Order: sequence, then C-alpha cells, then structure tokens
Amino acid sequence: MWMVALVILLIVGVAVLFVARQQQASTLSTLQANKAVFSSRLAEIEEDFQQGLLSEKDLANAKRELQKTFVTDVHDPDEAVEAKPASLTWIIAILVVSSVGLYMLSGSWQQQRTADEALATIEERFAALQSNRSGAVDREELELFALGLRQQLEARPDAGAWSMYGRIMMQLDYLDESLQAFERSRQLDPNNQSTLVMYSQVLVASGSDPDLARAAGFIRQVLEESPRNIEALGLLGVIAFERGDFDRAVQAFELTLRLMQDEDPRYATIERALQDARDRAEGNVITLTVNVDISETLRNEMRPGSTLFVFVRDPDGGRAPVAVYRQAVSDFPITVNITDANAMTPDRKLSDLENWLVGARLSTTGTIELTTGDMEARPVLVEGGVSQSLSIRITEYIE
Repeated sequence: MWMVALVILLIVGVAVLFVARQQQASTLSTLQANKAVFSSRLAEIEEDFQQGLLSEKDLANAKRELQKTFVTDVHDPDEAVEAKPASLTWIIAILVVSSVGLYMLSGSWQQQRTADEALATIEERFAALQSNRSGAVDREELELFALGLRQQLEARPDAGAWSMYGRIMMQLDYLDESLQAFERSRQLDPNNQSTLVMYSQVLVASGSDPDLARAAGFIRQVLEESPRNIEALGLLGVIAFERGDFDRAVQAFELTLRLMQDEDPRYATIERALQDARDRAEGNVITLTVNVDISETLRNEMRPGSTLFVFVRDPDGGRAPVAVYRQAVSDFPITVNITDANAMTPDRKLSDLENWLVGARLSTTGTIELTTGDMEARPVLVEGGVSQSLSIRITEYIE
C-alpha cells in the first residue's frame, strides 16, 4: 500500500509542477507581449517627433502617458524579461497535505482489508473454534471471528447469530457491545429463553439498578414459561442478592438446588451462595450497602468501559483502603454490598473498624489509583460495626 501511496504522491508532484510551469509560461508570454507593444508605440512617438509632428513638450507628455498605460504590466520597460523558477512553497504545502490524506486513507484501507479478510474466513474460523476442545481460545482469533460475524450480521441479521456475537463480546469483556448484541437478538426473537437468560447475565454483570430491573423482568418472562429452568432460578437468586433482598435470594437458591443433580458442577457454587445469603439474612454478616449515583453533568462525560471502585478506609489509619468493591459499569445508579469478603488483607477486615470512611471512584484506567479523567464522590463517614445502607454521589472530575 505504501508503494501505491508513493506513486500517487509522485503523480501529484509532477502534476503540480506542470501546472506551475504552465502558469509561469503564461505569465512570461504576457510580459513579453506587453513589452513588444510598449516598444512599438514608443518608436512611433519618437518618429512623429523626428518628423516635426510633435514638440519636445508633446514628446515628453506622450511618453509619460504611455508609461502610465503599461505600468501595471511592465514595471521597467527597459528591464529584460527573465524566466524565474516557480515558487516551491505552495507546491510543498500541497504535497504535505496529500501525504497526510494518503496516510489516513492507508490506515482506513488497512482496517477495511482486515475486516474483509475476517468476513472471508468466517466459516474457517468458526470451524476452528468448534473443534477446539482445550478451552483455551486465542483472543486475537476470537476477535477476528467476531469482526467477520458482525459484518455478516449487518448484511443478514439473525437472532441466533446476534446472540452468539453477544456471548463472544461478553467473553472478551466488551460489556456495552454484548448488551447491544443481545438486545438486537431479542428484538428479532422476543421469546427465546436462552437469549433472555444470557442477556440477563450480562445485565447482572453491569450491575446498575436499571439493568438489574430489566434482568428481573426477563427472568420472570422465562419462568412463566419454564418454572423449572435452573439457569433462570439461579439468576433470580443472584438478582435478589445484589438488591440486598437476602430472604428472597435464599428461597431462589434453595429451589435451584432442589432441581439440580448433586454431581452438577454448578451445585457447589449455588450451595455457597445459599449459605452466604442465609448468613446475611440472619444478620450474621456485617454488610455495608452503598447506593452509588452520579451527577447528570458527569453522566454525560462517562467513558465506555469505566470501572467503579467503592472502598472503605479507616479514618484513623491512613489512606490505604481496608475493603474494596470493583465492578465495570455502563450506567447509574448502582447498589453494591461490601463485607469482610471484600477485605484487602485477611488480618484487617471491615468488621474490625469502629468507623468507616466510604468513598467511590469511577476510573478510566481500571485501577484504583487516582488519575486525570477519573471521577469521584466526596467520602462519607459513618459508624461501623453494624449492617447499614448509605447513598453516595459522584460529583467531582479529576483534572
């Protein structure tokens, strides 16, 4: 591609120089013609003077009028007309602009070529992914397959393919793209239970209160048709748990376990979730529930893929957080629950502190360290040692 760009640049350069030479030649011809007319007219005046038709005064006046007539075209009638090289300044400027344009065109062309190759090899890549039994999928290969699939979907929309694209985006941690894909799939096939369950999983991962509400609605839709759907029941428990409704979470997890086989690989995970929900419902686990919102001004400035950190510090023990909750977010408000399980070190837990200094930060880098472009809330000081809820609002932009 760079060779093509170079050839085009050379052609542009030659064309510009040719135009410059043509303009120079045109200017030169005009000057020469004007000088010839001036000389001829001057000779006629002098001949009239020699023949006595003009006095010396008339001769002087005639010469003065002649010079006025041609002053614009011939500044010095006696000056020899010389060919000067065309100015290179504007030629160089055009070539520079052309170079930048071709560079940008080259980058766009490269992206399009990659996309075209991904589309052309989509069947081959899909077969390779299907035959891969190791479970270790190369990220680059998965992204190329997704790129080809996305192009195919734009040309031929399909509910099942959009659902597949959504699962791939979720696996690649592209949360917003995954949500968009599942929504496209749902619009094409509103009652597909598999799509609704997967869509709900991504909404739960998003974690915002509106997304949790949408997920709950989709799960109810699935359970109305399939009351014994294990995936839907498990998600119902997770949604209740995330909302702080631990009694309902216990009910959902208990029903899920009754429908599962003991050898099911998910059984142990649901069993642990059930015990955690029971402990919280009975007050055995000190839980800090934080509702995080953001100002409307900063909401419009949120960057895709931002990460929310909600953290608790000891107001008398330095700036290092004792407990941290981390989650990728796409919208607010969002409710998080912080317990001893979120402690940074096993020897210093949330329940050990007499007071909690609670803060929240929206990071653009995925790390808790404060950087330019981050957003945060003013910290809130509350008494520790007991389960409680509080609200906090992100209002400050870090310059």
